[in-house]
Amino acid sequence: MIAGGARPEPKEPFRPSGRQIGGAIIAVLLLVFIVTNTDDAQVTLLVTDVTMPLWLVLAITALLGVVVGMGLGARRTKRKYMEV
Repeated sequence: MIAGGARPEPKEPFRPSGRQIGGAIIAVLLLVFIVTNTDDAQVTLLVTDVTMPLWLVLAITALLGVVVGMGLGARRTKRKYMEV
C-alpha cells in the first residue's frame, strides 16, 4: 500500500508497434515454411558434404540470420550514440 492511501497510476496497456507486428508475421511465415519442408538435403560445408533434413538447414540459416542482424543492429546503435 502506498503512503496516504493513493493508488498507483495504471500502466498503459501493451500496444505492439508496426515493426513488432511485421516481425511477428514474418516469424510465423518462416516457421510455417520451415515446418513444411521436411525432405533431406545435401549441404556442402567448405569441403565436406552433409545430408540433413531441410527443415534443420532452414532453421540454422534463420538463426544465423537473426544473430547477424542483432550484431549489425547493436553496432549501428553503438555508433549512433558515439556520434552524439
